[in-house]
Amino acid sequence: MRSVLVGLALLGFVNAARAGGTADAQSCLSARDMQEIVSSNSVVAPAQAIRQARRAVPGADMLRANLCRGGEALVYVITVLRRDGRVVHVTVDAPSGKVAAVQ
Repeated sequence: MRSVLVGLALLGFVNAARAGGTADAQSCLSARDMQEIVSSNSVVAPAQAIRQARRAVPGADMLRANLCRGGEALVYVITVLRRDGRVVHVTVDAPSGKVAAVQ
């Protein structure tokens, strides 16, 4: 079962990359840069952004969370795998922690 989920997730990432996925269209920060920004308290903690994504897409499996620059703002792009096998990107406004989009 786990290998099926991993396979579906990989297919979703390939399809998202082909379609110009949300995280690809933005400049995402490295883990070190993300840690520095989070520790400066200018954005909500990744755990809070993930909680908001879970509320926006109930029952989905969280695959990845990135802190990215969306224009001039910082946003978390959280990639989730829905129960129907679709990969969805939840965009959370990093300073406020509010869900901005579900794509």
